Amino acid sequence: MDYSDEVLEATPERVTKFLTGMGAVAAIRTSMAGAGMTDDDIVEGRALLLDVLAAPRKIGAPPDTDDARAQRAATGELDQWDEPNFTRYGAALRRRFPDVNAYVFRDLAPSTGTAAVQGVATFLARLDALENGTDPGRAGTKQSDKKAVAFLATRCLDKAERKRLQGLVNVALGPTSPLPEQAELPETARRREALVKLRAWFDEWSTTARAVIKKRGYLIRLGLASRKARQRKPTAAPPKPTATPSQPTSPGEETHETDVE
Repeated sequence: MDYSDEVLEATPERVTKFLTGMGAVAAIRTSMAGAGMTDDDIVEGRALLLDVLAAPRKIGAPPDTDDARAQRAATGELDQWDEPNFTRYGAALRRRFPDVNAYVFRDLAPSTGTAAVQGVATFLARLDALENGTDPGRAGTKQSDKKAVAFLATRCLDKAERKRLQGLVNVALGPTSPLPEQAELPETARRREALVKLRAWFDEWSTTARAVIKKRGYLIRLGLASRKARQRKPTAAPPKPTATPSQPTSPGEETHETDVE
């Protein structure tokens, strides 16, 4: 038969429960013996199970690639970098170059995750524009802009550091390579063959057990049935109180009132 991988991989656990359940309850073994199961059949099932357990499992594809891990690391590093450095460079520019500060940090604030990557990329692009004088809107402030960028270099934001940060941005933005395809190994084919043999044994004897064993508790012990969930009895609604017309009382007669819950 053509079994799915899901059915085959669930078989060892089912066979283990089947064999141990049959060995633990003499009445089950007696019923199965009456249906033709010999000791050799049990030994065969045990040998098939042990063969599967000894066979190597299929090795799955790696969860990611080296460049995917590098991308996550770069994103994390930029996420940690933006908050303290935006704060200190902003404070320095506000005092000495307020116009440059307004330009560099316009709509820019520390963020997290991919937003931090975008923020640092924006920050670096604006510094490049100031240094190279490429922003047409700042044609009249080129000298002051260059001085501001040179000043930041004295605060550990020189060309080497900006190049390092740009490298992190480039890695964080990708691209990354896809997972490599993995050819099926010979060991994987051998394990599947062993699982198919074990499943065929289990199908034969589990079908036999269902045919000759009628006690549900025994089938549960063999893993061929499950316990029924207990159904709660519906709780009866309390009787509705009936209203009684009030009776007029005579002078001097006590009125007794009853509280109905």
